[in-house]
Amino acid sequence: MLKQIFGSLICVVGAALAVSAMLGLLGAGLLRNGPPVLVAMVAVALVSLPVRALMYKPGDAKRPSLVVTGLAMVIWSSAVLVTFPLYFPGERESSLSLGFAAIGTWTQGRVDGEWGRRLDEWLPRIEGTREVLAEARTEAPPLTPPARKPATESKKEGSSKASSPAPVPDEVVLPTEGRKSALRVPVTLEGPKRQLEVSMLFDTGATLTTLNRASLRKIGISVPRDAPEMTMQTAGGLQTAKLVMLDRLWVGGLEVEGITVSVCEPCATDGTVGLLGLNVSDRFLVTVDGARSEVSLRKRDQATDRSGDISPWIGMDAEGVRWPDGRSEVIVEATNRSSRWIDKLTVAIHCRETRYADILDVGPGQLGRVEVSVDASADCANFRVELAEAHW
Repeated sequence: MLKQIFGSLICVVGAALAVSAMLGLLGAGLLRNGPPVLVAMVAVALVSLPVRALMYKPGDAKRPSLVVTGLAMVIWSSAVLVTFPLYFPGERESSLSLGFAAIGTWTQGRVDGEWGRRLDEWLPRIEGTREVLAEARTEAPPLTPPARKPATESKKEGSSKASSPAPVPDEVVLPTEGRKSALRVPVTLEGPKRQLEVSMLFDTGATLTTLNRASLRKIGISVPRDAPEMTMQTAGGLQTAKLVMLDRLWVGGLEVEGITVSVCEPCATDGTVGLLGLNVSDRFLVTVDGARSEVSLRKRDQATDRSGDISPWIGMDAEGVRWPDGRSEVIVEATNRSSRWIDKLTVAIHCRETRYADILDVGPGQLGRVEVSVDASADCANFRVELAEAHW
């Protein structure tokens, strides 16, 4: 009788641990968006089959005793729960919480995700090597780009330093022509084939710099049929224009790299080839001296946001997941369709409040991805994502 009571107690403990291990594996599968039925079947198999193997004795046709059955469940289920962080680092609490929350509807709310969190606190902790999913930050994005660069660009920088280039001025003063509302400034364009000195209209109202096709053709830039497009306001009304990427240009001795240019024929007037827009002039502190017919450009102390140049070349997609235990996750993917490395994309996730996350080092044609955790109070069932800041 005593043996049966002891065996029953061991079986109860073993069954509780076995169910907990199954729920932990179930939660880990659901975190990876696995089909619930298949995930549940695999979780049951991963716990029950090894237990059956531990009870098996070759040539013994007898049914295993309660003690043997209970000990097998205790040993294997405990091993699964304790070593769980080795295979799913940083995810045991969330997996157990999600697994217990998944059966909450069957128990009419008597069992919820809190059971999983309490069990995780009781179990021994083994740290893994994989980073825990970061939580999206709520503060506004910084104004400076990240310090690190892709390896390819770092090599280029190293070779340029070895050649000891001439120092770049911090400020230039350019002579202007024309009326105060229509100032023409000298600009040097650079493309794959050659450099070209032109006159452009200094326009603080134009979002993007514009050029005509003839100038683009001279420096070796063609306009693909599948080039990005934007609608812009011109003197003749609204016009759909294709966009291309200009390697660099110089205003005086000041260099600007990676400029998105709108192809606009009507914008080339009065002896100019286009408009020098805000995506160039915002890189500087600008002073217009109408009395002297001069424009002074001073380099800013901090690198400016380049989202105006980068956003037309970004294909962005986002997916949100809300789990039964109240957690929310947002997955953002951004495809770089330009020919340049992108150092950093800061995306804004708008739900009840705005949160931010960074995608770093996205090469030409590559897909950048960030997964962020958003706490339950944010309620991101309905959300939208936009580009907040970007840097080449």
